[in-house]
Amino acid sequence: MQKTGLKTGDFIITIISIAAVIFSINFIRQTGKGNPELVIDTPEGQYVYPLTKDRTVTIPGKIGDSVIQIKNGTACFLDSPCPNKLCVKSAPISKDSDWIACLPNQIFIRIERPGTSKQTDADSF
Repeated sequence: MQKTGLKTGDFIITIISIAAVIFSINFIRQTGKGNPELVIDTPEGQYVYPLTKDRTVTIPGKIGDSVIQIKNGTACFLDSPCPNKLCVKSAPISKDSDWIACLPNQIFIRIERPGTSKQTDADSF
């Protein structure tokens, strides 16, 4: 008859697995706390606005000013000096990691939570 039950190795693996799950949950909870923000990257710098306050902002770009609207937790381009207006035709963004870009005007907007910002280097923009 064979004995069944937890052996020492099984017990250690179970404890390590439980610890990994607890660590992962804590890490996820600590990352990105706070309300989502609209981050706007331009040739002149970066602007950050909370999505909780409705507003319309005019942002200078390479070929002129773009108008961006923040309303009801979403953001979109209202107007831009680009010829094809693809950025204006894009759907509003509202979730983490959503983005819209106006390439001719070199304006890139995205949704982030505070503390999750990654540095953008010259090669990736």
